Amino acid sequence: MKMNVLVAAALMFGGMIAPSFAYDGVAGLRSQVTKVSCDTRNEDEQAVCAAKCEDNYVRNKQNNMADHSALASDRLACDTKCGCPENSKL
Repeated sequence: MKMNVLVAAALMFGGMIAPSFAYDGVAGLRSQVTKVSCDTRNEDEQAVCAAKCEDNYVRNKQNNMADHSALASDRLACDTKCGCPENSKL
């Protein structure tokens, strides 16, 4: 009886740990992530401009009466002006 409990506990522990090893094993097979040039967390002018576009979009999106298609087009125009149209992928 004691042996069955120990085996069951070991199998459950192995079942919890096995997915993490399997995930790490395929890490080399995943495609490499391309570096985003318009990261809004940087301090350069382009990032500050993109951050302002994002802040304006999020602030106005909270308004239930806002025209969301107009907001999306305004954000695309703002991001294009900043040189970061890829940030407007909603």
